Amino acid sequence: MKTRSNHLTTALTAAVAGLACAAASPHAKAAKAELHVEVSTHTMPGMGGLGALGRLTGNMSGGSATYGQARHPGMPGRYLDIALDNDARPGAPATQAVPKDLRLGKSIDLRAPERSTSAASGSNDGGGIPGLDEDRSYEIRYYWGCGDASRTGQPRKVTTTVRNGKPATSGSAPQPRAMPQLGVTVDPGLALWPNPSSRKAVSGKASLVGAHSVTGDGLAQAIEFEIDRAQDFMPDLDLKSEGSASEGITLGWNGVDGARAYFIHAMGMDGDTIVLWSSSEDGYAGPELMAYLPGNTVSQWLGTRTLLSPEARRCSIPKEIFAAEPMVQMIAYGGTRTIEGQDWRVHLRNKSTAMLMGSGMGAGAISGEAAKEGARKTGKDTAKGLLRGLIGR
Repeated sequence: MKTRSNHLTTALTAAVAGLACAAASPHAKAAKAELHVEVSTHTMPGMGGLGALGRLTGNMSGGSATYGQARHPGMPGRYLDIALDNDARPGAPATQAVPKDLRLGKSIDLRAPERSTSAASGSNDGGGIPGLDEDRSYEIRYYWGCGDASRTGQPRKVTTTVRNGKPATSGSAPQPRAMPQLGVTVDPGLALWPNPSSRKAVSGKASLVGAHSVTGDGLAQAIEFEIDRAQDFMPDLDLKSEGSASEGITLGWNGVDGARAYFIHAMGMDGDTIVLWSSSEDGYAGPELMAYLPGNTVSQWLGTRTLLSPEARRCSIPKEIFAAEPMVQMIAYGGTRTIEGQDWRVHLRNKSTAMLMGSGMGAGAISGEAAKEGARKTGKDTAKGLLRGLIGR
């Protein structure tokens, strides 16, 4: 028995030692390199020449693109963000060969981002409330659901007073929906496009369809994959508004090819009152939903009627919720797909969004400088920043 016990002990010790060596060995299986490809189409219906300008330049900075615009587009156009997360060589440059129809040449360079200096320069950290007056109380009203009249039990109300740029709040605000975290947070360990050395805006006629290949230091093999039309830039979301705030606003839109679901959020201001509404039928949902969603979450939220079905083409904002035409944001959720190789994964995501600026957003409450900033930024950022300042989200 003793001999058998010794043999067992020796075998276990050897096994544990082997596992430890494998974990410590540089030849142990490394984490896979992750390539994130995010595409977005954004429109601002009714903006006339601005829409054409947006498609020509990509944004208001004269045609230069920056990483992150696909998630939060400001001006009309097509946007592309690519991030390589390679643990073997964090931040090492890479080159991605792309199809000619992308209209960016034969290849694009992925480079590490520049270190941000915004915190050191004293920029707004999101805790204040730009454009709103100090020592002044605001009431926030929450509504939800399409229809001619608001539901019983609405609105939910919160009162907040701004002091030293911070909110003092009374009442119970609906909590933001828990959103699945997709993509990456920008840091020097990534290789990105666009980047400081490559800022060319994507053409309004660009297409990602075709073969792609990523090569670079630290990649055991080239990341080679194909993008089909299901993951290409989605068509424009042509959102239209009819009616009036007092009699009810009817929103209508085209069917977007590839859309798995839709969601709408609106925001308006009337003096000291801020009004928020969403198309969700199962309780208020906020601008946090103006983002990429994985397929299982889309399916789940279609079932709970948080999202509108892909067959939906109209939604009415109940009358007398808004004092004037609100700022309206809408999203058509595209598909998500993961392609896996031996040493890498590619994550593909797409969406199409639209924004109507409206006439009742910030009149008499938001300063001219804040209004200019709102034109440069996406509606999602504008609404989320305002809410974060008002109720500490």
